[in-house]
Amino acid sequence: MYELSSREIQLCCLDILNDVHEFCIQNNIKYSLAYGTLIGAVRHRGFIPWDNDIDIYMPRPEYERFLKTYNSKKYEIVFFGQESKQKCLLAYARVCDVKRTLAKNCNWSSQTTGVWIDIFPLDGVPEEKSDFEKKYYKLKKKWKKIQKKRIQFECFSNANGFFKKIKLLLKKILLMNGALGDRMQKDYIKDIQRYSFEKSKFWSQLAVMDNGPVEYFPMDDFSVTLLMDFEKIKFCVMNGYENNLKAIYGDYMKFPPKEERIPHQSYIKFYWRKNEK
Repeated sequence: MYELSSREIQLCCLDILNDVHEFCIQNNIKYSLAYGTLIGAVRHRGFIPWDNDIDIYMPRPEYERFLKTYNSKKYEIVFFGQESKQKCLLAYARVCDVKRTLAKNCNWSSQTTGVWIDIFPLDGVPEEKSDFEKKYYKLKKKWKKIQKKRIQFECFSNANGFFKKIKLLLKKILLMNGALGDRMQKDYIKDIQRYSFEKSKFWSQLAVMDNGPVEYFPMDDFSVTLLMDFEKIKFCVMNGYENNLKAIYGDYMKFPPKEERIPHQSYIKFYWRKNEK
């Protein structure tokens, strides 16, 4: 097997995104580029040069419809949330290339996978900002506990020394209760959907809680989508993309320090499967 270069990972992600985009357009499913992918579209008209993953948003109703109807000859959804058959501790979906590529050092699923793109559901939240912040911090405590459970999927790499392997083994013994992790995950997904997206005036992304309660946006910011160039292909972005990026990143047009210009998932290695490349 050959390891994929950063550019090869980008191109695999781009092809998955294009497949998802075409399906969404054909089936009238609303989505938007998100996070670093959205910055890349606005600032670079493509990938942030040092980044090699893709994120998109989908309102919860569109997200659920996508999970039920998406079909592709090339890619598949590895994670279905509460419908998942494999062990997985994510509260969002990933569309993966499992035919051509293989991911190593993953700690999020019991199933082998390959290059992927992330699809984050958007949920309704309380109208009062203070009520939303209370909800956010309660959910984050649960989210952190689930992240600790992900140790059960971490592999014993040959690169690890003897004592590190022993430490990892002890962690697995303490945290390996898979049934408990499943219950925690189902309860968490139920909690983040407590407010109906269609009946709410504000929305947030609560499947991953890395950014703090800054992701609190009026429905008007995602009332329609626009087409924007990304790697010479046009993809959808929400009409309120400027408000979104300012809230999360501040001056999103400013480049970060050089020491921070690294891929978010630099610890994961991707390989071409046999007879591919």
